[in-house]
Amino acid sequence: MSKSNKVISARFLKLPCVNCKLNCSQQLDDRARYDIFNNFWKLGDLSKQRLFIYSCMIDIHPKYKYTNAENPRRPNKAFFLTVNDRKIRVCKTFFKNTLDITDRMIYTVKTNTNENGFVLEERRGKHGHNTKISPQLAADIKKHIDSIPRMESHYLRAQTTKEYIGGGKTIKDLYRDFSELQSLNGKDSGKYITYYKIFTTEYNISFFSPKKDQCDLCTSYENSDNSQKIIIESKYKNHLKEKELSRTEKLNDRMNADNDNKVVVYDLEAVLQCPRGDTSAFYYKSKINSYNLTMTELNNKDTKNAYDNVQCYFWTEIEAKRGAIEIGTCVWEFLKKISCEGGIEGKNVIFYSDNCCGQNKNKYIATLYLYAVQMLNINSITHKFLIRGHTQNEADSVHSLIEKEVKKNLKTGPIYTPDQYVALIKSAKKCSPPINVHEMTYNMFVDLKNLQEEWGYNYTINIDGETVNWNEIKQLKMCKGNPFTFYYKNSYEDESFKEVNVRNKRKKMKTEVDNILLKQAYTERQTLSANKKKDLNELRTKRLIPSYYDFYYNTIL
Repeated sequence: MSKSNKVISARFLKLPCVNCKLNCSQQLDDRARYDIFNNFWKLGDLSKQRLFIYSCMIDIHPKYKYTNAENPRRPNKAFFLTVNDRKIRVCKTFFKNTLDITDRMIYTVKTNTNENGFVLEERRGKHGHNTKISPQLAADIKKHIDSIPRMESHYLRAQTTKEYIGGGKTIKDLYRDFSELQSLNGKDSGKYITYYKIFTTEYNISFFSPKKDQCDLCTSYENSDNSQKIIIESKYKNHLKEKELSRTEKLNDRMNADNDNKVVVYDLEAVLQCPRGDTSAFYYKSKINSYNLTMTELNNKDTKNAYDNVQCYFWTEIEAKRGAIEIGTCVWEFLKKISCEGGIEGKNVIFYSDNCCGQNKNKYIATLYLYAVQMLNINSITHKFLIRGHTQNEADSVHSLIEKEVKKNLKTGPIYTPDQYVALIKSAKKCSPPINVHEMTYNMFVDLKNLQEEWGYNYTINIDGETVNWNEIKQLKMCKGNPFTFYYKNSYEDESFKEVNVRNKRKKMKTEVDNILLKQAYTERQTLSANKKKDLNELRTKRLIPSYYDFYYNTIL
């Protein structure tokens, strides 16, 4: 794709010459031509490519030559290609078609070679007359971009430096806001392209979009050429097989669900922020983050309404964070609830979720499951992880209902406090039964890290001496009566589970299971950052947040 958005065809080896006196095709076969073509374009540098072309040309002086004394002709050129250290003369057509170049490139090499045989340096873009951005304008643009609050991505990715900003605007919108601000201050705003270049080249920023991640492997395979596809084909086919097996497994589990065999999908919704509305000032101010973990219980109805029992666990960043402790606590609250339902028979629970290791797939969640099957009326807990990039599930439909309700409400006015989100979640599902919302406070969250330290220490070596690769785990299982053993599978194809003893014989732990108690994770509410407090107070001072909500904001600021 060119800068003007024109599609440019890829380079390829063209047909050889026909009826050539030099018999080029007989001297160089297609394999030799392809090697030359491939190596030429692999150079990846215009100056090196021109130097190669020059090295393949030799001046020849025909016996008879007609020229103009005032405007003498340049010497004729003979073209050579080297194969196995042997220079083979070829015609110009064969030479051009082998390298997939034009007459213009050959002419450029001829005219840009001095009398000593040196190809002159490429001068395009080096004339020194480029438009320069004033340091003050560049500083103003960077200050404006830096003022945009960053958002948390859906996953906790310590290995990435990418930042996220609200998806309610485009770069063009940001430039318009910047221009208005500069006009008010009597300053130059420059051109849009200047703002765009600084935004895209000096920052690693993406607009946040609340959707499931695309599958990296599938995208990579689709964008690969044939030779690259061969390298990753085995991994790709296995990936697709696991995807289909996981979906079949979930369908089978759903069809077998009943009061004693629960099948539940849980998923953390995209961050809900407030204040939120059409006011442009909201976009450039830090906001309060709210979190909603949705527990969707599936039933065996083969319809679109196969899930009627939805539990949402809602909290804000003022109450707690959003890691394994918070997710695990919500799961614990849910398990306590269902263990009390129905008869005296213990429940078998199957969870489905995505593969976020920081939240769902780690030793803290595994320890919680071990604790739950020993302490509650639950016989077993199995957690099955959907395949990365293909984690579409029933919880997505619930989140879609909530987002539709939020957008409908925003048409009538802004959202100023988290309580408004709670009301919208409750009203999102129009048919009975409604969504149940459990509001979590800081004193409800339990310290799973402390629980794990008291429960066991070995989560990395199984009983066969093999290393447990948590990234590869597809299923976890815990059973009543085995308080220190969890089972896992690395593939949906595996027939049997591998076993891990979290307390092996090499190290003795004196604490008995019955003496292990859950401890509170937080003793007080979380403190907002100084910058967030400043932004929220500024919105209140300007009355962009109505005084009606002062009581709430006074309690958190």
